Amino acid sequence: MAIAYQSDKGPKRSDNQDAVGAFYNRSGDPLVLVADGVASQKGSKKAAQLVIQTLGRAWEQVTFSEDERVKEWLIHQADLANQAILLVGEHDEGRSQMATTLVVAVCLPNRILIANAGDSRAYLLRRHEAKQLTFDHTLKNELERQSGQRVSENIPEGDSLTRYLGVNRQVDLEWTVVTPQVGDWLYLTSDGLSKVLTLDEQLQILQPGIRRPGNQPALGSALDIAERLAALTKAAIMRNVPDNVTSLLVTNLTEDEQDGRKQQLTKTVEVPKKATEVFVKNGLEGWTNGSRNHH
Repeated sequence: MAIAYQSDKGPKRSDNQDAVGAFYNRSGDPLVLVADGVASQKGSKKAAQLVIQTLGRAWEQVTFSEDERVKEWLIHQADLANQAILLVGEHDEGRSQMATTLVVAVCLPNRILIANAGDSRAYLLRRHEAKQLTFDHTLKNELERQSGQRVSENIPEGDSLTRYLGVNRQVDLEWTVVTPQVGDWLYLTSDGLSKVLTLDEQLQILQPGIRRPGNQPALGSALDIAERLAALTKAAIMRNVPDNVTSLLVTNLTEDEQDGRKQQLTKTVEVPKKATEVFVKNGLEGWTNGSRNHH
């Protein structure tokens, strides 16, 4: 199993409000995630970073791999991160609307748990085709799902998000469980790429499962997929992408590489159990009173 990711602010944005990460628990099971700060809201860059770090650091201390326990754990940690985001707003009214999307996947033996809120996506890449595993939580999509009918593309605020972390007290994650097959790849992305590259174009660049000609890195290796993601980012930038660009790949999902992929921790880190502890651990007290620049 190999993991690589890349994130770029793009040519039109002054900073990068996306955040991305990959973390291993004590059993060697990876958790991968992408968060996209809501650009229109002040402080959302920090919200995205906070979510990645809160879930990632906590996952590194986990020893279990049962589906229900992992799901309960993710729900709790997402709620913890959400409450910490709200605390920032309580300390700084100017950041009370900071928010972020989230897509997260836990790669367990023989199955993958995926959860999302917002329009950051997860895809399963199988035999050169892509299956979207997540639902884009926008007003237009929600109306179509509720009514079972197509909704006009011109509906006011049709692209506005209906789910995210921040602003609201409750986090509503949507779940999918997938059983991977040999050769499957997992692909996570923020919405920036889709603004300038169709899914077919993304697949043409990534070429999942296809060995590239010449003296190239081993198919599916970390270096191999890092180069593919770099080409994807370059293509988006060449099309003058108006948003940040973030993508992540996980390959060889069915390989039993426990000895090779385990990252045993040499020390135990105390994981925050309350939103106030997340608030302090991430240095948000100083950040809200102006001692840190949100850019």
